[in-house]
Amino acid sequence: MAETEAFVPPHSIEAEQAVLAAVLVDPGCLPEVSLTLKRPDVFWRTSHQHIYRAIQQLSSEGHEIDWVSVAEQVRKQGALDECGGADALHNYLVEISHRLPSSYGHERHAAIVRDRALLREVVKRAGDVRSMALDETRNVKDVIEKLEQDSFEISAQRYHGETHTMQALIARVMEDQAKLQEWRRGHDGNMLPGLTSGFAVLDSYTTGWKKGELVVIGARPGQGKTSLLLNLAENIAWDRHLNRSDGRGGVLVFSLEMTATELVQRVLCARAELDLKQVKMAAYGRDEEARLKQAMQEMAQVPLFVDDSFTLNLSEIRSKARRMKERHDIDAIFVDYLQLVKDNDRLDRHLQIGNISRGLKALARELEIPVITAAQLNRGVEQRSSREKRPMLSDLRESGSIEQDADQVLLIHRKEDEETLATINHEELAAVDLIIAKNRNGPMGDIPFHFVKRSTRFVPADRRHGVHDFTPMPGNHAR
Repeated sequence: MAETEAFVPPHSIEAEQAVLAAVLVDPGCLPEVSLTLKRPDVFWRTSHQHIYRAIQQLSSEGHEIDWVSVAEQVRKQGALDECGGADALHNYLVEISHRLPSSYGHERHAAIVRDRALLREVVKRAGDVRSMALDETRNVKDVIEKLEQDSFEISAQRYHGETHTMQALIARVMEDQAKLQEWRRGHDGNMLPGLTSGFAVLDSYTTGWKKGELVVIGARPGQGKTSLLLNLAENIAWDRHLNRSDGRGGVLVFSLEMTATELVQRVLCARAELDLKQVKMAAYGRDEEARLKQAMQEMAQVPLFVDDSFTLNLSEIRSKARRMKERHDIDAIFVDYLQLVKDNDRLDRHLQIGNISRGLKALARELEIPVITAAQLNRGVEQRSSREKRPMLSDLRESGSIEQDADQVLLIHRKEDEETLATINHEELAAVDLIIAKNRNGPMGDIPFHFVKRSTRFVPADRRHGVHDFTPMPGNHAR
């Protein structure tokens, strides 16, 4: 018990004094300090919290920052007694100001203060998790989720965005261009800045899916959004298998609607171009069985991972994705589908969807890989006349946040007036437009596809139906 009472949480009074003195000596360093120390409570000593709060208030009001003004602001805030009184505060501010000759090293000192505050937060949250773990009424899943959520939040506090000069950004663009040119020379020009979708016509619009991007595929139920999502996941996983020399990488699919076995069954049927219904009933002949076995052998080599936890929330998706990134360095994440991800039930649904779409975008940026998710369109598209049933961005359910967060939105439009085309190779095809309704970094437009219903595979409309559409691009390292 004595050990517990003697425990003093991590802190550095010297670093705190150095930061406050640096701002008093050179108020011009406050903007840089504020990026690291955003709140007064990152300081351990109570008087330092009041001093820093006073400095922030003076700065926001455009006043000069010096020890006299700071002391007066502390008085206005009613915190003089907690700082030892007016005389003690004046003497203290003068003392630390004179002790530091310049603001040199203020960024390092601010980082020390921040890191000590984060360690205190770790200690506090670890105690909370420990209490949960010792509570026999708690579910182990809740305890682990709390631990992972706390770890993510604390880790995120260590980082902040940076402001770059135009010269620095141009230099980075030139460096990236030089790397791409070098790769293209070494790989016959078959190089995309991002991951190939497996469909050259789609890649011509997107130039591949890049790290940090959120891609949304929208459609009404039964229009093929899951099928397209799986076709794309299969294509990317196959490309990574062929083109990553380190034996790592791949695709992680979160299936919140279908079981993993159902999902893989669809992938195999699409690859073997077999009737899904026949495969589900095991009602096929020798030729079909041979094609199915070949598809199994091919896909067994592919780094495609499936998680079929149907009650996933964003925190669980994030923690599982981070583990897969660490273990396998996955290249892309697929989520089927966005509206099935759980969120705080006490919030309005549009707020929940906003949290989920922002969370998926943040996950893409954190892991530096694209996240591709299906999303359901609302019923409004079905209530319009036949000629107006072409889906629009506004048809996305709770669309505001999804539209804002997505880098690309692809909408599936099944053409009713050409619902069933003349069969090719005895296949029933549906005419489909893949509408690129939003493309933050490229053109928009329509891409005509055929949807092969029996095998749930999308193929470009300008290609004769036959063996797999996907043609690997040698050396397409999209990192």
